[in-house]
Amino acid sequence: MKWFLLLSIFFLQACSNLPVNIKNAPRPDLQFHHVLLDSASFQNQPVRWGGTVIDVVNKAQETEIQIMYYPLNYYGRPLLNKPPSGRFLSISKQFLDPALYTTDTEITIAGSLQGTVEKTIGEKIITMPIIVIDNHHIWPKFQQNYYRPVDTPYFEYGYHYYPYSFYRCRYRYYNCY
Repeated sequence: MKWFLLLSIFFLQACSNLPVNIKNAPRPDLQFHHVLLDSASFQNQPVRWGGTVIDVVNKAQETEIQIMYYPLNYYGRPLLNKPPSGRFLSISKQFLDPALYTTDTEITIAGSLQGTVEKTIGEKIITMPIIVIDNHHIWPKFQQNYYRPVDTPYFEYGYHYYPYSFYRCRYRYYNCY
């Protein structure tokens, strides 16, 4: 029984494809609004932030990704149903292809805080924290699959017998939830 338990724990941990510093938040877990207030005191501190990609700029030695900050859930995925708090800039020493890091791609960054930079957005100057990327993870898009069974007279007019009654809202009409 002990061997089965140990093997199952081993295989469950092996199935996780998230990097450790993405899956586990660093201690202390620095919040975005605290860093904006006093970025000098948090220099070189580890952070795990995420959001959606706004812009990718490839330079000769590095790639800059501008990200709209969203709070993260327990596993590190951005919570897009919460309001965004601002923008931050992440810098990678590797080439990151703009075809993969498109606008509105969900991403989580783990790295170290390196100060702030002022950027002009339209006519407004905003201050953005800078993170040097140690590791990052692109989250897959949620895919909503619609299944529509073969139409029968029972589905057409809303007359359903007991075995098929739950299909009316769930499969026939797409936006009923």
